[in-house]
Amino acid sequence: MTNKKIKIKKFVSSISTMLFLMSTNVFATGEKTATIGTKEVTTATENLQRVITSIAIPLGSIIIFASLVITAIKMISNSNNPGKRSETIGSLAWITAGGVLLGLSIVVTGIILNVATNGTGQLIN
Repeated sequence: MTNKKIKIKKFVSSISTMLFLMSTNVFATGEKTATIGTKEVTTATENLQRVITSIAIPLGSIIIFASLVITAIKMISNSNNPGKRSETIGSLAWITAGGVLLGLSIVVTGIILNVATNGTGQLIN
């Protein structure tokens, strides 16, 4: 396994661990027929919106910006080597894919919250 693949696996593992540690704990009530009330759904949607807007968007934006800066520096430093320069240009596709995934997460969260609240901010009963 190459050094680059090991670094990518470590990065993905650290991001998933960080997201797991930031998640809200949910415990069973011990009852056989537990129902989810309006308060729980409201709390869940607020938590989802808060996590996406306060953590995912700024963190994703910083990572994408840093990746673009690093890629630009690599392109400048490899300007005389066409092989390495084309390899560096290929990394732009991964950066774009990351940006698309970040955008899709924002869109999906907006759709879920809009359906759950019917666009009013109040939960559908």
